[in-house]
Amino acid sequence: RRPGLPKHTGNMAAVVAPSAILTTRVVAPKARAARTLKATAFKGAKLAQPKLAVKRAVSTKAVADSKISTDEVLKTIADKWEDTENKSAVITYVAGGAALVWLSGTVVGAINSIPILPKVMELVGLGYSTWFVYRYVLYKDSRKELVEQFDALKNKVSGEF
Repeated sequence: RRPGLPKHTGNMAAVVAPSAILTTRVVAPKARAARTLKATAFKGAKLAQPKLAVKRAVSTKAVADSKISTDEVLKTIADKWEDTENKSAVITYVAGGAALVWLSGTVVGAINSIPILPKVMELVGLGYSTWFVYRYVLYKDSRKELVEQFDALKNKVSGEF
């Protein structure tokens, strides 16, 4: 590399040398004839960059009839709050839940910063998912067993035995 020339990074369409230095033209592998090139200055050398056509897409969003109004939800929450006898316990649980979410995010961030551990965790997750599909989803009898276990857990949590 000659002094004064930039390092080749990315997909540059062409490198045009200053008039005192003669260099060969470097063409990107996917350069198309339909693109027009625009030259810009970069530390004494000129880089030709492709000018890409801007495509504009129009998107539409379907709006469904909402059966739940925000006023109704807020009124229900206010009624439940007024009916709550031990408000300090509810506040403590909410604050504890928020702290737990923050703490778990911090732990996941710390684990993610260890070099090999994220890939190992991905492999563990892939292995567990494969086992779960084989154990509970692949066969009809095991799917019925999974539904029964889920219903039992749902009844246990909701208080119905």
